Amino acid sequence: MTVNAQEVITAATFNGLQSRIETVLGQGFSDTGYGQTLSSSIVAANTVITALHLTNLKSDIDKCRAHQTGSLTTLSTIASTDRIGASESIDKDGTTDTAKGINDYLALVNDLEGDKQLCDDTQASVEAVLSSTRSSEWNGTIIHKFTVTFTDAEARRHFFNAGGQLRFQANLSNGSGAKDSDWAAMLAAMGTISMASHATTQSGSGVPTAIGNFELTSSSQRIFHKLGTAYDYANNMYQVNAKTLADNIIEVDIQFQDNADGGGDPNISGDILSSITHRRPSGTYVSIPSPTYNNTSEL
Repeated sequence: MTVNAQEVITAATFNGLQSRIETVLGQGFSDTGYGQTLSSSIVAANTVITALHLTNLKSDIDKCRAHQTGSLTTLSTIASTDRIGASESIDKDGTTDTAKGINDYLALVNDLEGDKQLCDDTQASVEAVLSSTRSSEWNGTIIHKFTVTFTDAEARRHFFNAGGQLRFQANLSNGSGAKDSDWAAMLAAMGTISMASHATTQSGSGVPTAIGNFELTSSSQRIFHKLGTAYDYANNMYQVNAKTLADNIIEVDIQFQDNADGGGDPNISGDILSSITHRRPSGTYVSIPSPTYNNTSEL
């Protein structure tokens, strides 16, 4: 919906824009909302829309867009002496500016909504949060299990809505023999596994799923796995499972399954490291607190 030339910018028009921005930048609902404080607010019916109203609205649009793209918008700043039109504004000297009409605001809000799940890399921090190591020999299955606890359900929702991710990596070092070599190659090849709002992906190889934060249930689900490569060790598996323990707590269960029965089935002798990081929205305009991480079962 756009505004036509000569139309008055009504309180209803302004409130429609403000409500849409608040849904993205503010509390929102479901998979929309960053949980941030806004500069703009709803106005009463029949309120005359002033430069200050639009300046505050522009500030909130800029916050969203900088978070999503790393850059502020191209909207021009409104002056109290400007006449705001549908697609342009005219200043007190009669100079026309096509970057601050009310339709420019409408177009940008459309973009903000379409890109609500984006977080530019310049607006996020990748932080180490947890790890577990095993240096003794093993066979069968070893498990690294931990919890991710948010302040409340809203904090969990805002973390993922703003582009937060849980990330998993693993490696084997100081090993010897064919089985250790296959485990080391398998873990290196999968790269980093990232669980985001609606999917789990990986930077290397493996089998991801369309399960992210919002698809988790109270029943454990496999969100990623990677199999061995060598003939005798093709059944070996790295597997990530996840579920919710409460509306603010996620439990992640990482299994190193030594299922191979070929080659005499020797023990794995190398050092196994399971590393957990997260990608946390931490920019100037949108910043989300870190949840708390705790190991409940170590390798």
